[in-house]
Amino acid sequence: MRRSPLIHRGYWLRMYVIEQAVLRFLREPSEKRKFILNLGCGYDALPFQCLSRYPEECKNTTFVDIDYPELMSEKRDIIQDNAELCDLVWPAEDPVQLSAGVVQNDRYVGVGCDLRDTTDLSRVLEREVGTRLDSCLVLCVAEVSITYMDVPAADAVIKWTTQYKDVKFCLLEQILPDGEEHPFAQTMLQHFKNINTPLNCVRTYPLMKDQETRFLRAGYHHARARSLWDLWQDPLTVAVDTRLKLNSVEPFDEWEELALFCSHYFLLEAVKSSGNAVPPHTTDSSPNQDLPTTLSNLDMSGSTTDSGSQPMLELSAVSDTESHRRFGAIIPSSENTVSLHGGFSNQSRSTTCDGYWLCGVDLEGQRIPDPPTTIPARMCHTITGLAEDKHLLVGGRTSPDHPLSECWLRSSREWTTVDELPIPLYRHCATAVAFDLNNTGVLVFGGRTIGGFAVNRWFLWQEATGWVEIHSLSQKLRPRFGAAIATTGDYSGILLGGMTDEGSLCNETWKWTITHGDEQSLHIDFSLQQSPTIAPRMGACLVRSPIGLLLIGGVSEYLIPWEQEVLCLSEESGAIEGSNALQASSVSTGCPEPGVRPLLVGHAAHVLDGLLLIAGGGAVCFSFGCHVNRNVYTGRFAIGGGINYQYRHWTPDRSLARSSQAGPGRLHAEAVSRLIVESADEFDRLVDMGQPFVIEGLDLGRCSKEWTSSGLVEKIKPGTEVTVHQAGEGNMNFKPKKNFRYVMKPFGDFMREICSDGSRQYLRSLAADQPADQPAHFREDFPNLRDDFQIPPQLRTVAHDEHSSVLRISGPVNMWLHYDVMANVLCQISGKKVVALYPPREAIHFQIPPGSSSSPIGVFSDDPSHRGQVHYARAHIRADLNEGDVLYIPPLWLHSTSPLDNLSVSVNVFFRNLETGYAAGRDVYGNRDLQAYENGRKSLDRMVRSFDNLPTDIGITYLERLAHELLSRIQGKKV
Repeated sequence: MRRSPLIHRGYWLRMYVIEQAVLRFLREPSEKRKFILNLGCGYDALPFQCLSRYPEECKNTTFVDIDYPELMSEKRDIIQDNAELCDLVWPAEDPVQLSAGVVQNDRYVGVGCDLRDTTDLSRVLEREVGTRLDSCLVLCVAEVSITYMDVPAADAVIKWTTQYKDVKFCLLEQILPDGEEHPFAQTMLQHFKNINTPLNCVRTYPLMKDQETRFLRAGYHHARARSLWDLWQDPLTVAVDTRLKLNSVEPFDEWEELALFCSHYFLLEAVKSSGNAVPPHTTDSSPNQDLPTTLSNLDMSGSTTDSGSQPMLELSAVSDTESHRRFGAIIPSSENTVSLHGGFSNQSRSTTCDGYWLCGVDLEGQRIPDPPTTIPARMCHTITGLAEDKHLLVGGRTSPDHPLSECWLRSSREWTTVDELPIPLYRHCATAVAFDLNNTGVLVFGGRTIGGFAVNRWFLWQEATGWVEIHSLSQKLRPRFGAAIATTGDYSGILLGGMTDEGSLCNETWKWTITHGDEQSLHIDFSLQQSPTIAPRMGACLVRSPIGLLLIGGVSEYLIPWEQEVLCLSEESGAIEGSNALQASSVSTGCPEPGVRPLLVGHAAHVLDGLLLIAGGGAVCFSFGCHVNRNVYTGRFAIGGGINYQYRHWTPDRSLARSSQAGPGRLHAEAVSRLIVESADEFDRLVDMGQPFVIEGLDLGRCSKEWTSSGLVEKIKPGTEVTVHQAGEGNMNFKPKKNFRYVMKPFGDFMREICSDGSRQYLRSLAADQPADQPAHFREDFPNLRDDFQIPPQLRTVAHDEHSSVLRISGPVNMWLHYDVMANVLCQISGKKVVALYPPREAIHFQIPPGSSSSPIGVFSDDPSHRGQVHYARAHIRADLNEGDVLYIPPLWLHSTSPLDNLSVSVNVFFRNLETGYAAGRDVYGNRDLQAYENGRKSLDRMVRSFDNLPTDIGITYLERLAHELLSRIQGKKV
């Protein structure tokens, strides 16, 4: 069963740190025999993994699994039924031995025993192992096992292990680093309570320092505990290459949720040795183990105003809201309203908004200019305010491997598309930059792009110039995503935090300044800020308030305690001339009521009229459940009084937004240009522009009058056998499973069934001779229709370079989304039809398999999964074809058709508009990919196979570098 990437990575890290601790023990030089006691092993495969991966290190080691007798009997049966496991545990020369314990030999012993009875445990071990462990090196491993026991019984097990002279203990369990009121902790504790396995020990030993004291009191000489999040970020524990390799396994963008999970689990390694010496891989823990230095050094007294009074943020919850969004973007909708747009809501990405207004404000009659629902659904995007009530929406993503490049501008309360980003981006940061009163722009830095790679590029958007990349003359920052940025002065501001590709937090704070170079070019320079009190954060909000810049939420090196979720940043002069230090002070927010504390990840924040709003947010709490902020949080800045406004929530009336969705499947798009073309040269010029267009008023011959249902039956003859597509539903598709079948029937029956009965059938003419090898030419295939249709003289190029001509007769059934490599004109003879078209670059959003030209996505379908996929692409264009219209479809433009009548008749003429590049050989349907693409796929296959003989991690590293280089070259071509 496939589970979420978060659960995959969380369990991988749990297993990895345990395995590394065991491996250190195995590699420790000693003449003594070693025993590894897996206490409460369950169905853990640790012994077999070590025996398989590290056979040399395991030669002088016995693995001992210990759990309830019933479970160990089942585990024995599993081992005996698996030849590979048997070979690891019992080589051919070492016959299987069964005893009262369960199973035993020099490599592996399975013991059935209740851990709560330590007296019986000692007796059974002595009998089954047959060796006095007191003379051996012993490692005890307990991975989330003894925490389910009563606290005295669990403590007794730890105490029992100290009977051995040389013993180590490796414990992996849960902690409560910020108490039981933390939303993740609440969700975790409730989950284990619901499944009747409460975590009994975590309330007695909630912190890592409590666990260390626990082991020291039991008789261990040294103990050190570290959170899994700390271990993940330590390159000596999880190497950078290892972390990057994980990124190549599956797309991953659940970093905040991984940080929350890992911050609530710890690994403790304790040592009791006859020599009482600390091994090289362990050290004494610091006194503030549960709090990073940067957090423990924070000024807890809060910021101060110029008058010396201490400001406070009176945070309160506004209940009874419907906002359950995560990773949306906030936008001021009007003077007194704010909206939270997009994000992830109700198990899918959203196109809608939630609105908030200052109480006491009358909204009646106001038009709220929210982003229209026709903007495709997205999350992890930005919306930045400019001068004159303009706002720019930038990028975002659908899934982690589908970043978006489109941008939208709100101006005069209307939303329109503007220039796309040079590269698709999500999790970027953005801020407004004012060059003068009438010239403002949006500065964007970092983020993730195609392939999930972090970037370190700076882009500036201005209405007059569009997007321009700004380069640094001095240094480049590390690529990162999830950073926070703010403008603090003319052309300058700060950038802090973020995360790198390998999942490391960026701990530096930078001051950036935009400067003018030669010929009005722009550059950006950086200076490193001293910020000893600011722990690195990722996914935080940075907003300006009456008391200064507020840094709100996110994740850090350690779990951020509630008292420091909101920091006030201020710049102080340094001792060295020209240097500055950025100081952070904790802002007092008071104690939230039980059960209403917000989870400040995936949230959005905004200050309006001196009042702070925190909306949205929440997280998937590993496999324990999902916590979403069901309240909106407002904050009044208590500086000698303050306003009494509070936000209230409303769901905006969608009719106020410019949605205007229409057509089959509620599809909305811009209309294709409709033109009158007078000459062949004019047609050629239009073709060279590479955009679809509809031509009106062309003379297509007498077919326009004679190709009625009865006229076609008379001309083709009712008994003529034809092969049709017969569908069981309204949208034909090839994938994931073909939902139509090919049926041969008399032409008269076919016409009667679609015209009178509304049957979902479709005829696409094929070559009369050798249909599998030759393209169709309908004049030859249906000779009685030859003289009825003509290619108008304005389409001279089409006639001259014709590849094939296809007669299409359709009942009320939609054609699958696909592209053709040949250019073509679709001539609508009878009936009306809607055609949805997407530019070639949108192909990556429609699940088209490599080497194929058809998509499984039904763009006219009401299936929610299809509709969501359609929103991955930017707004397409739509052609409404009437009788006599001719639609030009450029090469590689995806298109799907939907007839509006029971009978739709058209002629499709494919023609070659490229001088070179077509693939040699057979191309029956005009959709065989160009030779360069076919050659590229072969080269790609050879390139990937050329790394097969190298170690996997090396091969992946080089392939990822090549992929990144290819991506860079693609972006260069776009520019």
